[in-house]
Amino acid sequence: MLARVTACLLALAGVHSLSNLPNYTHVKLGVVVDERWIRTEGATLEQMEEIIRSAFAVADDKLAHGEFMIEWTNHTMVTQDYGKDLTALLSLVDCSKSHSLSRKVAKHNTMHVAISDIGCKRLVQDTSLLIPVVEPGNSIVQLLADLRYAHTMPWKSFIVIHDESISKSLADSIHQILVRDAAVAMFSLGEMNPGSQKATIKKMLTGFPAHDLGNKFLILTRKNVVKDFIDVAEELKMFRIESQWVYVVTDTNSMDFDMSPFINMAQDGYNLAFVFNTSYAQDGILCPSGMLCLANEMAEVIAEGFEKTLIEEMKTFSEISIEEWDIIKPSENERSMSVIKDMQGFLRTSGSCNNCTKWMMEAVEVRESNRINQLEVGTWMPTLGLALKDDLLPHITGGFRGRAITVGSLEYNPWMKFIRDEKGNVVKYSGLIFTLLDEISKKLNFTYIVKEPKDGLWGLKVNDKWNGMIKQVMDGEVMMAAAAFSISHERQQVVNFTMPLDLQPYTFMYRRPTELSRAVLFIDPFTPLVWVCIAAMTLIIGPIMWVIHRSSYVYKYYDTVNEYGLFKMSNCIWYCYGAMLQQGGTILPEADSGRMVVGFWWLFVMVTVTTYSGNLVAFLTFPQIEFPINTIDILINRGSDDGITWGLLGGSVIESYLNEAEDDKFQHLENMAVKHKDMDASPDGVLYSMIKQQDHVYIEWKSKLEMLMKEQYNITGLCDYAFGKEEFFFERVAMAFPRDSPWIKHFDKEIKKIVQGGLIKRWKQVFWPPDDECTAGARGGVGSTAVVTVTDMQGSFFILMMGCFLALLVLLVECVTAKTFKESEKQNSTIKPFVA
Repeated sequence: MLARVTACLLALAGVHSLSNLPNYTHVKLGVVVDERWIRTEGATLEQMEEIIRSAFAVADDKLAHGEFMIEWTNHTMVTQDYGKDLTALLSLVDCSKSHSLSRKVAKHNTMHVAISDIGCKRLVQDTSLLIPVVEPGNSIVQLLADLRYAHTMPWKSFIVIHDESISKSLADSIHQILVRDAAVAMFSLGEMNPGSQKATIKKMLTGFPAHDLGNKFLILTRKNVVKDFIDVAEELKMFRIESQWVYVVTDTNSMDFDMSPFINMAQDGYNLAFVFNTSYAQDGILCPSGMLCLANEMAEVIAEGFEKTLIEEMKTFSEISIEEWDIIKPSENERSMSVIKDMQGFLRTSGSCNNCTKWMMEAVEVRESNRINQLEVGTWMPTLGLALKDDLLPHITGGFRGRAITVGSLEYNPWMKFIRDEKGNVVKYSGLIFTLLDEISKKLNFTYIVKEPKDGLWGLKVNDKWNGMIKQVMDGEVMMAAAAFSISHERQQVVNFTMPLDLQPYTFMYRRPTELSRAVLFIDPFTPLVWVCIAAMTLIIGPIMWVIHRSSYVYKYYDTVNEYGLFKMSNCIWYCYGAMLQQGGTILPEADSGRMVVGFWWLFVMVTVTTYSGNLVAFLTFPQIEFPINTIDILINRGSDDGITWGLLGGSVIESYLNEAEDDKFQHLENMAVKHKDMDASPDGVLYSMIKQQDHVYIEWKSKLEMLMKEQYNITGLCDYAFGKEEFFFERVAMAFPRDSPWIKHFDKEIKKIVQGGLIKRWKQVFWPPDDECTAGARGGVGSTAVVTVTDMQGSFFILMMGCFLALLVLLVECVTAKTFKESEKQNSTIKPFVA
């Protein structure tokens, strides 16, 4: 009474006549009814109006902080701006009209409670609540609709198999729900006797085209059929990693709903879930349902929701002024959301309509290898819909769900790198394989623990027994081997491999060929025969020129013949020699015959000098080296002629490749090969001294050899090694899984994306050694350019010194000759007296 008096006083004071204060709120409730629809549900418009008005008259007493004001509207009279002046809306119309009304009133922040068709999608607005008209016998229809619309079962195709517990009309309703946005194939098991039901199931599933139909199974059966169905599916190997199975158990109840026996039948990789009925089965319990029940109950539910919300608001309103309340009060949208939340709480604890119907959901979850966990997914009620705690098929949406898996591996840089601390303990894993595993772990949601094989081997069959990581995988000691395995036929018989990550060729590493001496580099541009020919031409061209010059009739005609200039043979010889050194003379023949000889001699000189200069530059830039070992044939020949040895990693797949090769040279290669151990290729191993000092050759993956060469360069700072040019036995690189592993297809899917995205190529740029001064010479023993040193030019200095020495000898001869000539002149001269 006090609240009503307060409302009147507020009205007299100028406050709006419809109070919205927490101490007294006028709830203007619009009711929209579709007469045609309610008639399909077995009620008349007059009957429905009487029920609703009577129910709200009773509920008005429960709304102590307000009162209801009902505004009745036929659905045909609803306008575009309907709901603008309403506090709440209660609608009884079909599904499509319910959603249309919800969109209209949501623009005005008006709360909406809808009673609608079975199978209708729940309203998505936080200020709305849709309750379908569900009877106990058809609750499964709304359950499946809610699962679909909540994207808990986002399948694009369904394989629905049901027994006689699903009637034909119910099966049709289920089909209508599922077929709205998916392909549905429905199969009926028909009537089954307990003794023949397994045979009936097997008959249906044998040869069943599960893959073509999508591998998404929705099984609707009684509880006593579930075990036989799982047994048959396991026998026919239908529980694949890509298949999904949801069993809807129809005949369980609150006193018999244990699914643990069926969940414990599952294995790692099974995507298996159970939706089962837990409706009350006690005798004498009342279970009202239907549209009339809901219409009558909604008045009380709405009243309880508003009252609880207003009581909560009063805690603040009672301590402040109206002006302050206008500033901090919740918005209309926030109040509507709060009322809906309080209504849901009341329905959950005190609702009477459909209160007997309830379903639960559980799923198979694997947290550790082969350890099955019974995961509680959620519950479902007709009035409130789904209350999910987890995913219905957890391993489809969540992969491994944070599970720690054990993987086998070995250090094999750059593919697998173990980073250690100063004590030698592994603190981190790197390299291409572990980077790939890290990327996949993000997608499939797992962590991993690395376990090295005790024998430290990759895996080879010795005396009909496997060792190394292959044995780890076979024995189930690890879930997978995270290593860069070579895919061989023999290994494929005992393990499965992922799709190839890369192609890796074999090649070999040997002592880098040394440069040949360049002391006489100036002679190297021409062969000895060319030098002899050039020297001979230089010697004979002078006399030839002298003969032609002396014999020319021109000089006789003009009477210019003398014993000077080119008429002297020594001058012709020096002239031609000077031309060879590109020093022209001051005197040229006057006759055309002589000029013809001189011209062609100069042409010969230009070609010869230019060719020599170009070749000399090439020899200075690219020094000559020892004959390299570029092919297997050269290696074998050098082994026979020079005693060169070769070796490879013992226990690796290259041994079987060489043995099984049809070419005899590869079998010879394997028979004569030294079998090295992993420690031989360690930074301080014996392999490197064998290569440098004993002309040993090491055969291995190209990527591994590049890494070994880089390690040695970092240690010594020298480029001591080179690679053969021939690459052979291109191997597919992959990781290994047990033959029956269900997870390999998930890994293949992610690996395919990574390879196609170019990440493998990118990671190779990161983990493969970068180019350095040794890289260019790794396949020929030299780099791209060479710096000219004094050693390279020593031949030129030798020629200069020899020229100077010869000049001194000639000078000495000239001096001796001149002195002798002077003494001879003195002895032969006569002294005559002076005569005046």
